[in-house]
Amino acid sequence: MVRRRRAAIAALGCIALVAAVASTQAEPVGKASAIRTAAYQQAPQATVGELHLADAIIRNATLSTKPDSALEVTFLDGSKLSMGANSTMVVDDYVYAGPGGAGKQTLRYTRGLFRFVSGTIPKDQVKIDTPTVTIGIRGTIFITKIDEAGGGALAVQYGPNGESYDVVITDKKTGHVIDLHSGQKVDFGGPGGGFGGIADGTIEGCE
Repeated sequence: MVRRRRAAIAALGCIALVAAVASTQAEPVGKASAIRTAAYQQAPQATVGELHLADAIIRNATLSTKPDSALEVTFLDGSKLSMGANSTMVVDDYVYAGPGGAGKQTLRYTRGLFRFVSGTIPKDQVKIDTPTVTIGIRGTIFITKIDEAGGGALAVQYGPNGESYDVVITDKKTGHVIDLHSGQKVDFGGPGGGFGGIADGTIEGCE
């Protein structure tokens, strides 16, 4: 009888642990606020599922779009991420304690076209990671294009009322760091690492 009771208690403990892990893995960090054609989400240890409007976006999930499709995600802090066609990224880390509180946001772009608008999480706690560079922000709207080899381009936009922003880009291979300002764009991630020349302009296709 005692052995059965202990076994039952142990089983309940395992169930509680599994439930806790599942709850952590299914932690919502935002929602799908716009979808064109189709978009998909794969939560940790889960199969790929099609997203629908207002579906929860899960922490550590992989998000993807197909040809001729697009997705917009609105995170809990008000930041927005737009993904163009054939794009893949991971919500690598996200912690939000409410307006004025602590927080952390890390998004990992794999390939495709992305437009990011920052929210209320402190800017020094927001990071965009790509295969070849990391991007730090200072209250920013910017577009990033990632090709199949992990290189690409980045352009910083102006705010809706003409506000000027900037980002800090660090090359993972060389350690080279540059500041990029609104109205400017730069290529990155060539065969030897480093950056192309900074030029005026933007990247089309992900508004």
